[in-house]
Amino acid sequence: MKSDFDAVFFDFDGTIADTGEGIFSSVSYAIAAMGFPPLPDSRLRTFIGPPIFNSFRRELGMNDEQSAKAVEKYRERYSESGIYQLEVYEGIEELIRDLKNSGIKVAIASSKPEKFVVRLVEFLKMDSLIDFIAAPESDKAPEGKAVLVEKAVKHFGVDKSRALMVGDRCFDIDGANGAGVKSIGVTFGYGSREELEKAGSTYIADNTDDIRKIIFS
Repeated sequence: MKSDFDAVFFDFDGTIADTGEGIFSSVSYAIAAMGFPPLPDSRLRTFIGPPIFNSFRRELGMNDEQSAKAVEKYRERYSESGIYQLEVYEGIEELIRDLKNSGIKVAIASSKPEKFVVRLVEFLKMDSLIDFIAAPESDKAPEGKAVLVEKAVKHFGVDKSRALMVGDRCFDIDGANGAGVKSIGVTFGYGSREELEKAGSTYIADNTDDIRKIIFS
């Protein structure tokens, strides 16, 4: 299959897999451990996308020291059990296989620390499908999405006009725009169509078939 793209970068949470259950339970555990009142589901959803250190500050008004401690508590629960509470979205693995079979390079560009992305890819037995992981080394040194996209572009040595970022939140689209690559905003994750359009997504996809049609148009 022919395509206008040589490399495609996927966000993980809300794009490759629905990781909400594990993230929400881990965030709630951390909030309780810090002595803060619980958050409603609508605000827990905002933790998917940006670096979690920033989310504790934004949603609970924590200072840097409190946020760092909350992240430690979050990781206690997440690394033990939350990380495995996920479900891969329908058609994603088949889509990535099609990309690989067509000679398109595939990367994950995620704000989740690299060690967790590696564990997840191995747990899902998708390591043979992913050519590169662009993710921060830790929560204490979060990198913006544009920096991660730039890393993937540089790793593959592709022209930016032939690179594509796929994600479900405005942060993914902002990162793509900041790095100068096209983007697909997916509505089956944790961001709304309105959010993705407002961020300036090049394309909008409601399912994996839509993504495939855009890539192989």
